[in-house]
Amino acid sequence: MVLALVWLAAGWAPEARVHVHAQSRDLPPLVYVCPMHSDQTSDKPGECPICNMDMEPMRLDQVYTCPIHSVVSEHDPGKCPICGRALGEVTISVAWRCGGVDKDLMEPQRCSDGAEAIRVQRSLAHGNHNAQYGGQFFMAADSWHHLEGTYPSPGVFRLFLYDDYTKPLAREKVLATKARVVTKEETNPQTFDTREVAATPLTPSADGPYLEATFDAVALPANLTVQVVFDTGGKEQRFDFTFAEHSVANTAETIDATTRLAMDVPGDAPGVLTMLIERRDTIREIVARGGFTEVWVPALQAKDLALALELFARELPEARRTLVESATRDVVLAAFRLDAAGDRGEREEVQKGSAAMVKAVDTLQSIFGGAR
Repeated sequence: MVLALVWLAAGWAPEARVHVHAQSRDLPPLVYVCPMHSDQTSDKPGECPICNMDMEPMRLDQVYTCPIHSVVSEHDPGKCPICGRALGEVTISVAWRCGGVDKDLMEPQRCSDGAEAIRVQRSLAHGNHNAQYGGQFFMAADSWHHLEGTYPSPGVFRLFLYDDYTKPLAREKVLATKARVVTKEETNPQTFDTREVAATPLTPSADGPYLEATFDAVALPANLTVQVVFDTGGKEQRFDFTFAEHSVANTAETIDATTRLAMDVPGDAPGVLTMLIERRDTIREIVARGGFTEVWVPALQAKDLALALELFARELPEARRTLVESATRDVVLAAFRLDAAGDRGEREEVQKGSAAMVKAVDTLQSIFGGAR
């Protein structure tokens, strides 16, 4: 037996990445989105938990577009017909419009003049978190600034800056950004305070829309930290990059989010536990090598597996059921923490999320059995 899991974490994880896929190409699913905070979504009408504005209906769909030529929009993975780069999956909003009427329609229909309403699609804030130049892509704490770091050759680091639609920042905003790349730092083992030993300012490039620094080559895998102040008087933010190899423009075929997260969940507790342990170990391995942008996949899979395992707790004594419920909640919260922190390149938060995930899975393993 295969368990099909659908779980909504309303109120638990406002920053969790939303992976929404069309039920059909003609009529994508209807969700409700805050007009001010696009990361706040629901499957029913209501108020935004942040600003209390009414959530607005919207149909979200997935398309594949070129990281360089945004005019390209396809329903299936493939390569850009202009430059040959792999198309990346992005989220868009879909509506229908009648001529001369300034109103979005949520489904196809015939207009008052007898013509069919025209389908229109629009970019969505946070709808595209794909690296544009083969680097690592992170979101800043303000949820508006986004950045991509690349290490194209030994001793060369480039920082590309984007807005919440993954559009390059205007030149004046790039010039206003102050940043440096830290190539070596030391941590006091008693206080855990970190001191920069070697750092190089990032300066605007003369021939591209990015900041660049050159320094003594750092061997692969290269651990580089970037400290950024986006606006004058703003707070400095830290982003941790780990490059297993030098950055190259995307050429490999992309895999959509549904395919990445898809898995057959066994119908017995030992089978579910085995898969959960595998995800725990995968998270450990990813975090150890600094692949923060990859950690959301096993993290969200671990969340679903823990929820599946919880179903089998009904056969346990009440005290052990309570332990299972608590550990399951910890897995879910750790999954969302890993998802959000990985998206922002926050090494310390990723490590904390990983530790919480390992501890919670270990608890479930001790209850349901199985070799560590």
